[in-house]
Amino acid sequence: MTSGLLRSAWRPARMQWSSFTGVTSPDTTTVWLFGPIPPPVHGAARVTQQVREGVEATSTRLVAIDTGGGAGLVPRLRQMIGGLLRLAVPRRGSGRGSVYIGGAGGPTLWYQAVVVLLGRLTGRRVVFHHHSYAYVDRTMPAMRALTRAGGRRLTHVALCEGMGEGLRARYPSVGDVRVCSNAGLMAAPGPLAQADAGRTIVLGHLSNLSVDKGLADVIDTLRRAVAAGLDVRLLLGGPPATPEAEALVADAVAELGDALTVLGRVERDGIDAFYEQIDVFVFPSRYVHEAEPLVVLDASRHGVPTIACAVGCLPGMVAPQHLVPVDADFAEAAVAAIGDLGSVAAHGVAERFVQRRDAALTAQAELVDWLRHRT
Repeated sequence: MTSGLLRSAWRPARMQWSSFTGVTSPDTTTVWLFGPIPPPVHGAARVTQQVREGVEATSTRLVAIDTGGGAGLVPRLRQMIGGLLRLAVPRRGSGRGSVYIGGAGGPTLWYQAVVVLLGRLTGRRVVFHHHSYAYVDRTMPAMRALTRAGGRRLTHVALCEGMGEGLRARYPSVGDVRVCSNAGLMAAPGPLAQADAGRTIVLGHLSNLSVDKGLADVIDTLRRAVAAGLDVRLLLGGPPATPEAEALVADAVAELGDALTVLGRVERDGIDAFYEQIDVFVFPSRYVHEAEPLVVLDASRHGVPTIACAVGCLPGMVAPQHLVPVDADFAEAAVAAIGDLGSVAAHGVAERFVQRRDAALTAQAELVDWLRHRT
């Protein structure tokens, strides 16, 4: 028997926050925000910034502690230690308030466990917003310590229902789990391009190119599709993240010629054009932290179906026939799926994205309201 968090892949999650009976006025105390803040810009930093802007827009007092790596090691450590001190010994008049934590996936989790413990000991309500699947797929001591520090009073925000179920199953201390998708970061879909039947099928991949993100499988998919006689080509976007990735791309260009177009880094103002040129997004990532990738959400926003490994939240984002088990031959499965693209309607992909985005925007607004009100 499954809990209420689980639903079918194409239904939007309920994504609602508990109502607070009798709360009618904003809390005039402080919201403490710990998390990565741009720059650099990545998914978790964008979410933290969005929460920060939402709280600031209400004129609620906010203390923001940047735990990201943009400022350099020494300034970062100074900021993080200072944040603990300010949380432990708040200024007069700041009150208890609430604590929002934009979750990490590596060693920073130990620091965030201390933040959770301090928040609990000082009587504040604490929210931990998860962005990594690394500790969902396997038990991590830092996350076990964090969940024990927070206990059943800690509110967990998961990116999808599968993540929430996984957290509850792996860490007995996890109680309250809410779901809020990253789709709320995206703009609403615009008009969708009409597919031209019979033309070359354009595959697309966009990431910081690496083996973990599936670069070798992407290239192999193109290689096998061409060998199978399919009229396909590949747009490959993003900078190589490692020398190994750079070598893979160079070898693929020499082997595959005009079937492969290497775009390099795609700037923000070129992202829409990238998705408008492709028919299917190929995403064979096995990255240990992969959760709810923004590139897949963006593909859906443009009505582009994705073929992906079944990792993180992707089983709830991608059509079942386009999900590939992690231990399967991705290229073989992808070539078979490419041949069946006619069964996928662009408007249906985009409509499911809209449902996910609408639910996420509601959840985000309720999260901000929850942070700034007294219980």
